Amino acid sequence: MSDKVYCQLFGNPQIRLNGESIFFSFSKINALLYYLLVNKTVSRDEVAGLLWPNKDEQSAKKNLRNTIYQTNKTLKGEYITSPTKVLLVLNEELDITSDIDLFLTAPSQHLALYQGEFLKGFYLKESESFDLWIVKMRSFYEKKFVRECFQKIETDIQQKNLIDVEKNIQKLIDIDEFDERNYQLLMQFYQDNDRNGKVIETYYSLANSLKIELGINPSSQTREIYEKSLEIVNQKSLAAASRFTALFFGRAEEITQLEQNFKGFGANQQAKSVLIIGEAGVGKSALTNRVLDNIQAEFFILETQCYQAEQQHALRPWKQIVEKMSKIIQQKELIQPALWQEILAKVFPNFDEQLPVIKLLENQEMVDLNLLSQVMIEAIKKIATIKKPVFVFEDIQWLDDTSLGLLTSVMLHLQQSEALFMFTSRNEYNSGTDDFLTTLKKYNFLETIELKPFTITETKLFIRKKLPKLALTEEMVQNIYAHTEGNLFFLIEYISLLQTNTKLDTMTVKMQDALKNRFLYLSPDERNLTSIVSYFYDSAPITILSAILEKDTWKIVNLIENLVNKNILKEQMDGEQINVQFTHSKLRDYMYMNQPTSKKRVIHRKIAEELEAQIKPQANDSLHYSKIAFHYAKAKNELKSLTYEIAYLQNYLGFHHELFPVFRNEQPFVEPTFSLAQGAVIEHFNKIKNKLTALTPLYQEDETYHLLVIKILYLEGRYLIRHGEYHKGIDDIQRVISKASELNHQEYILKGYKQMVFYYIQIDDTEGMFRYVELALDMAIKTNNHELIGVLLRLKGLYYIMSGNLYLAEKLLKESISTFMITDETAQKYSINIGAAYNYLGEIRHIEGNEAEAIQMYHQAINLCVDKGSVSSLSVFYINTGISLFAQQKYQQAKQYLMKAYGLYENFSSLWKRPQLDAYLALINLYEGDDEAVFAYIASSKKYSKSMSSPRDIGTVYFAEAMIKYQLKNRLLDDHRLSELLPKEATYYYQKALDYLNPYRDTYELATLATTFKTIQS
Repeated sequence: MSDKVYCQLFGNPQIRLNGESIFFSFSKINALLYYLLVNKTVSRDEVAGLLWPNKDEQSAKKNLRNTIYQTNKTLKGEYITSPTKVLLVLNEELDITSDIDLFLTAPSQHLALYQGEFLKGFYLKESESFDLWIVKMRSFYEKKFVRECFQKIETDIQQKNLIDVEKNIQKLIDIDEFDERNYQLLMQFYQDNDRNGKVIETYYSLANSLKIELGINPSSQTREIYEKSLEIVNQKSLAAASRFTALFFGRAEEITQLEQNFKGFGANQQAKSVLIIGEAGVGKSALTNRVLDNIQAEFFILETQCYQAEQQHALRPWKQIVEKMSKIIQQKELIQPALWQEILAKVFPNFDEQLPVIKLLENQEMVDLNLLSQVMIEAIKKIATIKKPVFVFEDIQWLDDTSLGLLTSVMLHLQQSEALFMFTSRNEYNSGTDDFLTTLKKYNFLETIELKPFTITETKLFIRKKLPKLALTEEMVQNIYAHTEGNLFFLIEYISLLQTNTKLDTMTVKMQDALKNRFLYLSPDERNLTSIVSYFYDSAPITILSAILEKDTWKIVNLIENLVNKNILKEQMDGEQINVQFTHSKLRDYMYMNQPTSKKRVIHRKIAEELEAQIKPQANDSLHYSKIAFHYAKAKNELKSLTYEIAYLQNYLGFHHELFPVFRNEQPFVEPTFSLAQGAVIEHFNKIKNKLTALTPLYQEDETYHLLVIKILYLEGRYLIRHGEYHKGIDDIQRVISKASELNHQEYILKGYKQMVFYYIQIDDTEGMFRYVELALDMAIKTNNHELIGVLLRLKGLYYIMSGNLYLAEKLLKESISTFMITDETAQKYSINIGAAYNYLGEIRHIEGNEAEAIQMYHQAINLCVDKGSVSSLSVFYINTGISLFAQQKYQQAKQYLMKAYGLYENFSSLWKRPQLDAYLALINLYEGDDEAVFAYIASSKKYSKSMSSPRDIGTVYFAEAMIKYQLKNRLLDDHRLSELLPKEATYYYQKALDYLNPYRDTYELATLATTFKTIQS
């Protein structure tokens, strides 16, 4: 089966090969292909001059040859051919089609292919002639489409083929939103098809656009169409007042579904009663009224509202229904008035007075539901002979059992063509209502429409519709959506806040009233439970709720079940633990804001203590620490809160920002969902330090306070050193050593020494490194710190690698491994540190030129920590493996390992060895002939080497630059961007590499430079 290429040039251009999108490495490939698709045959001189106007003829033609080659290579075939030396054509023997060809061949059949202007959003830098050609072709295709579209619309209207008419007119409007002829065409179409509401809507949309953008009003012809429709609508409105006056938005599918159902009902065709279900405030009533507004002239609409307060009073909702039925019966004289009043008096006793409660109506002598049902059925049948009735029950979840029984009997004994019932319901569980709905569904009497809250995109569109002049930002949309969760009621309230420039964290009176009603009929135990749940900003574990409320878990579960049925709470699984949270954030906000301050402090403290008790030994759940910090902060226990804030950072950074961390858990480290990008980490440090500074007067004699200061300085210093901000990082670490010495806190003295060692490694200073290794090792031996001794033996081994004594280095690295492998348990715990030692053994073999053994060592390192989650360690091992494979000239394998490392850098923020990674990827792409990639990687390596200021990183970048510049100089590579990026002579980069590379560790790079630049040396 041959390959198929399809090119979409209308709208945003796309090239697809066998249905899969193809992306070319540079935009001039696209430009060449687009130009050929339109012109079919072009001369080489023409297209070379068009795409490379600033190049001389030779360079332009060379670039053209490369572009043709890259096009055919990517498309996997000779799609662009040259029948003569002068011409270029698309290969007619291969399967390549485009939307423009299909459109021009049969325009009226392919109008749908015109998805926007020709090559929308595409342009070439420094190629004005090509851009002018695009403008010319856009105009040509647009005019062609407009002409053909007009003809198709006229033909379709004449032939009554109306499916695509509205869509095609709308396309014409999209092309020129100020051309009134298109609006007139659309309005006339709506009017001819009795859609006068759409005529009015379209008119006002046009009028707003013209007034705002051009300062003019619609023409007399447009207004004439509008006024005719307005007259028709006003005549219909004499019979029925509009029930919906507010802005309605969205719900197009639901409206269509309901209107089709009503259409079937009116025509004695297939129709069902309807249940609209959704959370409070989601827009059920708005949708109901919007649809009823359109059909109320065709049917009798009989509505009632069910109230929670009346749930214990039988038949109360039927009172409104019966009153409206009575008016119709009397007006239309369907039953003699006296007879009807007598019937009502018998079957609906006391209807004019306060209705008795349900338990009284259970007396069958007083009310016979069978008799009630018969009367209602006969009355409805008589009404239906005049005009079909539609019964609307709002909030059916609060309908009393007697009313449900009557409703069930009536619906089951009526033909579906005689009456239609509409119900709205919150998504709460009520056994009586659930049984009623199940019965109707069983007999196929009911269709359910579930209304979901608006998505964030719909929320944005709704705000723009309500406030078209508001300068709406994405941040505002995100903020409003966080507060409303797409709930229509809350959205409308927040829009009113925006209109009055009120803060969005304000809870309006309407909001408070609506939320208060949700909690009004809870039992004392249910209310207590919801109040405790409100103390949790996310979700509350059932175990903690049980402890705080001092109730057994079974009672808590029963209360939760009731609250879930009432759609106030929802359950959520967190691993094996069951949590609960409010179904909407505003329910939580309302309940929490009404708690007394004294109670808040006590409850938050209890919750924090319960969460503390749940901490498992050697756990790595950073989020758990964050929650404890939150509750202690709310309890006004500042030191405890800061202890856990720092523990959160320490747990996260302790794993991700140690190059070779200790693995303290059976499970791989799971990164917190909280995003800790570099800016967020620094902000976190500053926030904690500011809090500690504010507490100094209160706790300056408190040892716990001073230990917290040491911890945050240590975390910040280590982080800054890892990110190349040495001056501030070293200052922090020196303060750690000083303060820890004052407190005689040996753990942090040793940690400070270790960070100084890492700093000197990073700047390639062996003397400073050795001094702190010896200080640390001496203290570690005195304190019998087994873990640190093993780490320091490895670091001392690295010192000897940096100093050129490979024998002592290997000896110490093997000692380090032995220290960590005393037992299987220690070997597992320190597996990453063992891997680090193997990594340095691999480096020794690399220095010796034994790449095969080096790769074996690196693989041992990788295998030891591949499942431990330490991406920073793995990245180092992958990079070193890639460099050894590069030294063996196994470029493809090297690239695979280097790209693995590249993928890991997305998961942590350190730049350790990143310049080396980019430098070697640049060299591999250099040898593969991918100039674009060479430029991208070498530019990236230069950027990161400046950030890190590591001599070896800088030296490796100069090494790569020297090799690239050598290729440029000797005409093996011709790329003007690379020449601009590397403006100096090759010898400059060569000499700079010699200045920065380590003579003991970078032997491969130095040897490669010596071979390449041997003429310079001689």
